[in-house]
Amino acid sequence: MQHYISIEKNIEVFELYKDMWSKLGIYGIRANSMTEGIKKAIEIEKSKFDCLLFIDIVADDVDYMAQLKILSHETNAPILIATSNYNEDEHHKALINGADFYGAYCDAPEQNINAVFASISSIERRAKKKKTPSKVITYNGILLAPQYRNNIFINDVEIELTKTEFDLLHYFMKNRGITLTVEQIYNRVWKNERAESIDTVVKSAIGRLRKKINGTNGEPGFIENIWGVGFRFPVKHES
Repeated sequence: MQHYISIEKNIEVFELYKDMWSKLGIYGIRANSMTEGIKKAIEIEKSKFDCLLFIDIVADDVDYMAQLKILSHETNAPILIATSNYNEDEHHKALINGADFYGAYCDAPEQNINAVFASISSIERRAKKKKTPSKVITYNGILLAPQYRNNIFINDVEIELTKTEFDLLHYFMKNRGITLTVEQIYNRVWKNERAESIDTVVKSAIGRLRKKINGTNGEPGFIENIWGVGFRFPVKHES
């Protein structure tokens, strides 16, 4: 089944275009943020039954530039950016960071759909590009891309981490719901380094990481203390 992803916040506009695209046999998926859009794109790219035809980013509603390279890396589908405020500098940056098209949308929906088809037909290179399996992890608003360390995104807000903090969060996110001992964490993150007090090193690093990520998305906090055992990145329901 053919799909497209529209990254925008305006539900009414999305529903209008979704109806028009569905008559052409192409089904729309709305994402409210870049992180959510990347997550959905990865899911479709991994599907054996679904095809991602294109990704549409409404630049008026979404702060897209910081995560554009990640999205470009994770999908072969054309990335099309539409805006009502065309800007030459923004156009240049968008193409450099992975967009296949950047332009102003018009008031006539049919013309916009025709423009999308025209853009897709002229974009062949991405469909032929050989991709490696995705290493991006998305969970509860957090986006972590190992190939773009050391920063992460929480609800599209970019947060700067040190290498140790990044590796620590990466380890926790890959082992969601699993209680990890201090020794396991130290051996994985610090590898061959040696410290007089492993307990102090690990707990201090977790404390610094918590200050940067806890509460950013309204949750009570990531990384739980499991008293007498270690620490755990909790599994929570994703909305």
